Amino acid sequence: MVIGVQKLHNELNSELSNAIKQNYSVQEINTTIQWLLEHALGVTRTDILIDKEVALSAIQRRQLHNYIVRLNQEEPIQYILGECEFYGRKFVVTPHVLIPRPETEELVHLIIQQHKKSEGLKVLDIGTGSGCIAITLNEELSQSNVWALDNSHDALTVAQQNALNLQASTEFVEMNILVDFPKIKQLDIIVSNPPYVLNSEKADMRQNVLEHEPPTALFVEDSDPLLFYRRISELCSQQLASVKWVYLEVHEKFATETKKLLTKGGFMETCIVKDAQHKDRFVVAYR
Repeated sequence: MVIGVQKLHNELNSELSNAIKQNYSVQEINTTIQWLLEHALGVTRTDILIDKEVALSAIQRRQLHNYIVRLNQEEPIQYILGECEFYGRKFVVTPHVLIPRPETEELVHLIIQQHKKSEGLKVLDIGTGSGCIAITLNEELSQSNVWALDNSHDALTVAQQNALNLQASTEFVEMNILVDFPKIKQLDIIVSNPPYVLNSEKADMRQNVLEHEPPTALFVEDSDPLLFYRRISELCSQQLASVKWVYLEVHEKFATETKKLLTKGGFMETCIVKDAQHKDRFVVAYR
């Protein structure tokens, strides 16, 4: 059948549950439906605006219906489509890895801007997940050597697939950073977006995150919120003493404490950087 894209967009919108419409903004819903249409039919936002007519097969109709069923179960759109855009590249994402956030793009952009004139940097990404940080830096920083660690074998499988898809030379290592350390000499940069959301904050989070994203990549005990940051600071003052720069994504409540940890670990120049929402989101340290 042939159908106008706007009409199809409206039909999909009407199939969304009331719960979804109450929990998400109109903009979020429109963007989500646009992604579904783009993925299933190859249409663009412009196609929707001009109400382009498209041929819709029975198979495509069923696929779109199945997408809506999964959305109504609060499954994230990125897992439904199996991909997410990050810094201009498409990354495979599965429930074994976190969905890359805009804040993490900001962190990566900060590193690129500060080091875009450097060549041959040796970079370590701790807790790589999908590999979005490591692979992007590998591709954007000239002649860089990038290693990426994660404790999850399943996450590393996803990250390695992304490196293969994007033809990146990133090296991946399965390791629990809390009990071991990488034997890499003369590292220049450590970057990490470790778990930092408090267990007590689960009550304020959306169900699509709680029920679908890997909890071990998100949450830390309230009793020790700086667990991973303390370990990174310890490594930088001992086994990885060559590191000159550290870039961390942090919990806004603990940015100052994280900064103090790095100062104690030997980084004399430390600062807190706000994200686009004006929250204390990143700690940068140099020595």
